[in-house]
Amino acid sequence: MVNRRILITGASSGIGEALARRCANSGAEVIILSDHIEGLIKVQNSICENGGKCQVYQLDLSSPTEVEGALAKIEAIYGPIDSLINNAGVGLGATLLQTTATNLRFLFEVNFFSLHTLCKEAFDLMSDRGKGWIVNVTSAAARCGSPGVSAYSASKGAVHALTQAFRIESYGTGVEVSECLPISVKTNFFKNVRGEQYKPEGVVLQSDRVAEVIANALTRARMPAEILPFRPIRLAFIIEATFPWLFSRYSQILYFKSIKKAYVEQRRQNTKV
Repeated sequence: MVNRRILITGASSGIGEALARRCANSGAEVIILSDHIEGLIKVQNSICENGGKCQVYQLDLSSPTEVEGALAKIEAIYGPIDSLINNAGVGLGATLLQTTATNLRFLFEVNFFSLHTLCKEAFDLMSDRGKGWIVNVTSAAARCGSPGVSAYSASKGAVHALTQAFRIESYGTGVEVSECLPISVKTNFFKNVRGEQYKPEGVVLQSDRVAEVIANALTRARMPAEILPFRPIRLAFIIEATFPWLFSRYSQILYFKSIKKAYVEQRRQNTKV
């Protein structure tokens, strides 16, 4: 990664921050992007103090007018971008009936529409140069929709389908396109979820594990189509694709068990009060 210039969205914390540190430690110049300027500066200072190269760019991904043309502006300031990591995203803890139109539009604006714009602009610039790497960070929920976060699953599912098509369209241009599908990751993401608080259950990854597999993929001349930080999830994808009724039934059982558990816990808390 020496001398490569990498743009990472959603890099003020979590996966984006961990990836920025890894890439900078490997000799890349990282440009970290978020609307949380305080967090960006904190990450930048830490990276630079350890001898890395790090630039910051504040951008509100929920604003189409800010996102449009952002890549050209960034390149005008810092130079050509070699790699784009679309890591930024927001969550929404809500069932289908609980999801409001306002929250749904905000979710898709950040998770899908801004990503689409950045991919389009990056591909236009990179394909002219004949080389580039683009990674879209989605979620296992993009392949197997998760109850209680149905709109979030839909937004990531849209990115999954876009990335699949984009990967084919980019053939022969020198631009590598890949998708990272992590399961739940221990970050501030769940604390900042809109709507009902979402509590991940089962295996929860560390952000550095996700950063590690993405960084490794970026070093390859031909990136894998999918980057799986938790490889056993592949089995769930196969079962869902082969036996959707079985997967759905099992998911229903787990979902309603979790609802019952949350209800019992809430009753216990109310009794204490």
